[in-house]
Order: sequence, then structure tokens, then C-alpha cells
Amino acid sequence: MRKIGTLFLLPFWCLLAVSCGSEPVESPEVVGALERYQYAEAHIGTTVRLVFYLDDEDQADALAAQCYAKLKVLELVLSDYKAESEVRKLCALPIGEAHPVSGALFDVLERAQEIAEKSGGAFDVTMGTQSQAWRAREELEPSAVSYKDLVLDKQQRSVTLLKPMVIDLGGIGKGYMADALMEVLRGAGVKCAAVVIGGETVLGDAPPEKKGWHIGIEDPEHKIVGKVVLENTALSTSGDSYQFFEADGQRRSHLIDPSSKQSMSNRLNVMTLAKRAIDADGWATALRVMPIKKAIKIANAEPDLEALFIPYQKDTIATDRFPTH
Repeated sequence: MRKIGTLFLLPFWCLLAVSCGSEPVESPEVVGALERYQYAEAHIGTTVRLVFYLDDEDQADALAAQCYAKLKVLELVLSDYKAESEVRKLCALPIGEAHPVSGALFDVLERAQEIAEKSGGAFDVTMGTQSQAWRAREELEPSAVSYKDLVLDKQQRSVTLLKPMVIDLGGIGKGYMADALMEVLRGAGVKCAAVVIGGETVLGDAPPEKKGWHIGIEDPEHKIVGKVVLENTALSTSGDSYQFFEADGQRRSHLIDPSSKQSMSNRLNVMTLAKRAIDADGWATALRVMPIKKAIKIANAEPDLEALFIPYQKDTIATDRFPTH
């Protein structure tokens, strides 16, 4: 466990945005035969951004369109905002019966359950009722539902709900989507690429003539105060700097503690690094909910996972191999 200063890393578009000095810099628009292409579209309640390097504008436009088309398909599987999504329809099916689901939905639920088990329930996708109440700024009611009431059968690729529940994949679905878009890009032979969906980011090879992708570090006032430089990794951030409201003198964030079924009120941001965005996404939420000492211990023991914890107005604490710059 390492203390590395008082910094805040937050989920917003800071790729290639920080130099060693104080002025933002950009990579050249053209490097050799390659050009940098950037795209942004609104999906799943956030901005989905693509950056990649290619030598043909028409091919780049077609590839971006393919990515956004893939995203729309996955949204209709994983979104709890859309009544017609597969996950919403699953929650309306009879309780206690096994229901076949798509490969995408099963894969996300399977990984969610694995992280839930490893984190002792700190990650739990069955708290959709509480999430919906938070969005409506209503009181969060106690509930006896937990991830243990969600049973998966890998051989049959089926899901059984043991109790009525609303499944909310907001803490892991965006990571899965980011991985899927990077697969589209890599399948087209694009190596230098970045996909950003809200606080979930997947990075490919470093941009031409660069050591890596520069990820900006923000302070509580949203000022850039540092950076990390990364490539071929995924990262996620979980915190309440943007998604919260105040009621009765209390800060109520969108992050809900599965043990109490109440909003987290402590101000803490967590950044995770992993090979896949689905892992970085799920673990960022799980580690954010736990006490820091416990979270550090679990993160250090988990293969291919690093984390940075940024408490409000206190020194940051990192896992053993978290990169610093």
C-alpha cells in the first residue's frame, strides 16, 4: 500500500490532454501515413468517444459507424433504462424458473456474479430498485434481495431469479460495451485506439511516436493536476463528484452500499486498471463501496488489477503496482 499525494482522478475525456508542463497538448493530426480520427455520440446516458489512427477517412467513418451500431445492439440487451431491453424483460419473467438469455447478457451477469462473490457482496447488480429510487430522489427502501438470489447456469446459459428484482448493470455494462467496441476496432486491424464510455476507458497501442495515452488527473475543483500514461489496458473510475444530490443536509451519491441499501455519503474516488474494461468497471464499484484497507487488500490479491483510492482532502493510496507519473 503506497501513499502518493493528494490527487483526484475523475471520469472525463482527458486523453492526450496533459503535457509535462501546465498547458494541454495534442498529438499531431497526421503522423506518417496515419491520421487521428475522433468521434463522439450520445448513447446510454453519456457521451461515447472513439479515437483511433488510420490512413483512410472513408474507412474511419465506416468503422466508427460500425462501433456505434454495435453499441445500439448492446444497449437493447443491457440497459435498465429501456423497457424493451433484454435485462428489463428478464426481470419481468416468472420467478423461480430458468430463462435462457443471450450470450452478451449471460457474460455480463456471469462476471458480475464473480466479482460479487470475490468482494463479499460489495458489488451487487440486484439493487435496481434502489437505483431507480435514487434517480427519482426518493427514499431508498430496505430490501432482502441480494446477488445470491440470481442463479446462473452456464451449461444451459440460463438465469433464474429466486426473488422479484430489478437488475441494474450500470456498474459493469459500460465496461463490457467498451471492450466490445475495442474488439470491433482491433478486428479491423486498428491497433492505436481509445474507447471512452463515461468513466470506462479501453486503450490500445500508444499513438504513433508516443509512449502512451495521457490520462488527465483532476482535483476536486475539476482542474488538471497530473497524469498517468498508459497503453493496452482498461481503466475505470468510480466516485460521487458528478452524480449526487443533497437532501436534508446529506450528500446522497448514486453509489449504493449493498449491505445497507443506502447511498454512500463518504467522498471517495477510486480508479482501477485491468486488462478488460468489464473488470475495471465492476471492481471500481466494488472497491469504492468497501472500507479502504479491506479494498486495498483485495485489490492487491486480485491478478491483473490495480487501484488508486482518493479520499476527500486526504492523501491518495495505491495498490502495489499502480503506475505513477
